[in-house]
Amino acid sequence: MDRVFGDDYDRACTIEDLNELEYLECVIKESLRLYPSVPFIAREIQEDFMFRTTAVIFIYYIHRDPKHFPDPDRFDPDRFLPENSIGRSPYAYVPFSAGSRNCIGQRFAMLEEKVILSSILRRFKLKTSQSPDDLHLSFELLLRSVNGVHVQLELRH
Repeated sequence: MDRVFGDDYDRACTIEDLNELEYLECVIKESLRLYPSVPFIAREIQEDFMFRTTAVIFIYYIHRDPKHFPDPDRFDPDRFLPENSIGRSPYAYVPFSAGSRNCIGQRFAMLEEKVILSSILRRFKLKTSQSPDDLHLSFELLLRSVNGVHVQLELRH
C-alpha cells in the first residue's frame, strides 16, 4: 500500500494503482476463500439424473479442501500469489461461482473492494481481539456472523 500511495492518504485510486495492489488482491481472495459472501450455490441438473433434482454446492467447504489449500483454516494470502496458484483447479476457488454461470460482476467487485480497502488501510490499522472461533456463522443466502465482527480502527499517522 505504501509503495503505491506513499504518504498521500487522500488521492483517488487510479486504475494503474489498482493493478499495482497485487498483494491486497491476494488478501481479498484469501478472505473470500475462508468466508465466501455466498456460502453455497444451487444448480438444476440438466442431464438425466433424477427428475427435478437440484445440486447444492457448498463453496464454504470446497474452499477448505486440504488437497487444494494445505492447512485450510489458516489465513494465508500467499496462497494466491501467481507462483503458488500454478496447477490449482479453476474449480477449487469459486467465490463468484464458475463456468458459464459465474458472476458477471466479479471483476468489478474486486476493483471496488480494492478501492474501499486501500482507502481505509492508508489511514488506519485494523485490529481485532476475536479469533475465528469467536465467529458464529449463519449460512443463509449470504454468509454472516450472528454475533458480528468486532474491528478496531487505529490511525496510522
